[in-house]
Amino acid sequence: MKMYTVVLVLLLLTILIADLFFYRKLKSQNAKPLFIILHLIAPAFFTVLFLYVKFGLENVRNYRVIAVIMWTYFFFLLIYIPKLIHIIFYFLHFLYKKIFKKESVYFGIVRITLSVAVIVIMLLSAYVTPRRFEVTHTRIPIKDLPEAFNGYKIVQISDLHLGSWNKKFKKLKPVIDLVNQQNADIIVFTGDMVNNYAEETEGWTPFFLQLKSKYAKFAVLGNHDYGDYTAWVTDSAKTENRNKINQAIRDFGFTLLLNQHVYLKQGNDSLLLVGVENWGKTAAFRYSNLCKALRGSLAHEPKILLAHDPNQWDAEIRSHKDIVLTLSGHTHAAQLGLKIGKRLFSPAAFVFKHWAGLYLENEQYIYVNRGIGYIGLPMHIGVRPEISVIELVKK
Repeated sequence: MKMYTVVLVLLLLTILIADLFFYRKLKSQNAKPLFIILHLIAPAFFTVLFLYVKFGLENVRNYRVIAVIMWTYFFFLLIYIPKLIHIIFYFLHFLYKKIFKKESVYFGIVRITLSVAVIVIMLLSAYVTPRRFEVTHTRIPIKDLPEAFNGYKIVQISDLHLGSWNKKFKKLKPVIDLVNQQNADIIVFTGDMVNNYAEETEGWTPFFLQLKSKYAKFAVLGNHDYGDYTAWVTDSAKTENRNKINQAIRDFGFTLLLNQHVYLKQGNDSLLLVGVENWGKTAAFRYSNLCKALRGSLAHEPKILLAHDPNQWDAEIRSHKDIVLTLSGHTHAAQLGLKIGKRLFSPAAFVFKHWAGLYLENEQYIYVNRGIGYIGLPMHIGVRPEISVIELVKK
């Protein structure tokens, strides 16, 4: 998984600014050479690491390396955010002294308070919040819903990213318990079972088989389930990796919908469930074929669609008026947000039009699940992992 160039530049600038400042401070205070050398170990380590991630990581086949690097990013921020806070308040105090010709102890108090607050929030977001799974309940009124499906309950989970869990199987137990408590008619998984590699799925089958619903479990693939984030030696190796991931999802007890549909049966009534492959940012990584998935169905019957990427909703799904509800994931709500009352604010809003919760346009709904796992950074700040309970009601 290559790092974007702009991210690399920002990280290296952070190291340069912070550590050059502290290096000059140590020199001005005539610190012992040993302390200066120790101070330079961290910036040297992180610089080498970030260059490796940018230029060498895509050739790595070990998913555990990805998990280690995510935690290294976390500790980088844990070290460097307080450093930057110190530098900012040092210069604010410097300007204050220049203007008012006196010093103030408050700059130091605020600097220390902010630094401690950042460290505490980050530690909680890495070691507490990712384990506080939130069950959300949403009732969705659907026009022309078959009578037998009134009150039909769908439990949605998404974006597990098993490689990030590093074989810590017991972490899934609370998710299993919470899902099973919902007494779901069906369970759906809306993509990103892994970060990139089939090996991430090994050992998880007995745990996923504990997920229970009245009728069935269904799944679609997400962008990370195709192995597109590494440079494979051969195309056949990439294909084999993807086939193993697909088989693992089936072994977990899910019916994998690859641009396909199935009829859900309830008494004498039926409801169409459609699953498409991932939409993708560009045509090269676009595997979805909605027309193929709908082929053979009746145009007038209401349909529920599983589609990993919510961007697909505006791009092509809403033109199919018979798709009354779309269930997506992908965004993670940026794993960062602030909840005020019932409203959640997140930087994800600058990237995605639909990024968390329920949206309605012209009698068509999309629900975007925040996901269970994490990617990039092993933390959730103000955004809890989500298990969605969707109840269909007749409008």
